[in-house]
Amino acid sequence: MKRTLVFLAVVSLVAFCFGTMAFAADVPHHWTVKAVPNTRHISPELAGPPAGLYPGWAFFAGSPLTSASSQNSDGSDLWPCFGGGTATNVDCPTIGAPSQAFPDNGLVVGVPSYSWSLSACKDTSTATGVCGQTETWYEDDSGDSTDDLTYLITAEQGTSYIVDSGTVDFGPNVYGGLATPGVNVIIYGDQGFGTMGQSGANNGNCSAAYNYPIPGYVSPTATPTGIAYPFIIPAGKTCVQPVASTTSTSGEVAFSATTEIGTPKYSKLTTGVDGVNGNPCTTANPCAKVSYTKKYSVAQKFDIFLVTP
Repeated sequence: MKRTLVFLAVVSLVAFCFGTMAFAADVPHHWTVKAVPNTRHISPELAGPPAGLYPGWAFFAGSPLTSASSQNSDGSDLWPCFGGGTATNVDCPTIGAPSQAFPDNGLVVGVPSYSWSLSACKDTSTATGVCGQTETWYEDDSGDSTDDLTYLITAEQGTSYIVDSGTVDFGPNVYGGLATPGVNVIIYGDQGFGTMGQSGANNGNCSAAYNYPIPGYVSPTATPTGIAYPFIIPAGKTCVQPVASTTSTSGEVAFSATTEIGTPKYSKLTTGVDGVNGNPCTTANPCAKVSYTKKYSVAQKFDIFLVTP
């Protein structure tokens, strides 16, 4: 059982013309990807960074979902929101007193904190609200817009998992070809911790499969005909309830996020049911599992502290 949350990806192009790709409803944790042009100005004759992904910023911040009104009139989240400069972003067009155009290197986000309320962040049922938002930034200098963009974020207390997103595949990495020498990309998701009252592997905030296995297997290198992005490959972890942190670092919540670009390889699956339509995976109508040959990767880590109450 999953929270009913919306996934979308918004790409901010060089001229700050915003385009929206709405993928699906009922995606766990409101996973969202946004990209903005890098505001550096490098002369054409100068070489940019080598191909790859480079870490920017990673933190746990306030979520707009904890506000009375969490969305703009067009349905987008209150934040993150990026300035548009002369090409106004209608969701946050101005800033300051006196009011002026929000500069194109401006950003609105929730307040990041180290200490968080245990009672507010502990998910005891599927109806429990989120307490914060994970935000991880990186710079994409890969130039790779064909291989898949994948994401995995976990949170542990000691050796126990209280969050595991599973591997979230957002589809071909459209951010690899947006600009030179690269774009700044944020992946964010609204987050609580613990079991949501569920037990066993892939329970609660250890995400279960979503749109997976994939229907319509064709061959190891061909995209299955029934694929739906994003899909989530579960990690098989069992989440437990978080506890109050102590003065020992073993009580801290340790986040680890891994963003990768990789080439997918599909394997035939003839048992179980597909995660898109719920139809049986059979010899006549096989489904697909997926593995990846990693091209680029970036790892980011950060900690928070859960206090009582």
